[in-house]
Amino acid sequence: MFTLGTAAKHVGKSKPTISKAIKDGKLSATKVNGVYQIDPSELDRAFPRNSPSKAQTAPLRASSGSIDVALAEQRNAHLEATVEELKARLDDMKAERDQALQDAREDRNKVMALLEDQRPKSFWAKMFK
Repeated sequence: MFTLGTAAKHVGKSKPTISKAIKDGKLSATKVNGVYQIDPSELDRAFPRNSPSKAQTAPLRASSGSIDVALAEQRNAHLEATVEELKARLDDMKAERDQALQDAREDRNKVMALLEDQRPKSFWAKMFK
């Protein structure tokens, strides 16, 4: 899943362009904690990339290796952005998991306290024990 910024970088558009496409219904996205989550296949559907044919790119690559370097750097930047996004998502998921575990522990303690009936005994119950 892409955020608004990574989606814009992925298709070479601006953030406002992607946002407008979402608001106009041309691109579907879900909003999680105030952040758009855009499926890559949906992004490619709404903003198809015009990839040149091999015949068109072959002369360029043969004439200069700098294009290959530029493409590799672009891909590297995209992959680094994806890694950072996945790290952030992983951190969020870990925080959610930790909170769920804490909630479960608290609930278990409440149930155990009810089952053990830790209320103090009355004066008469203590006298005739």
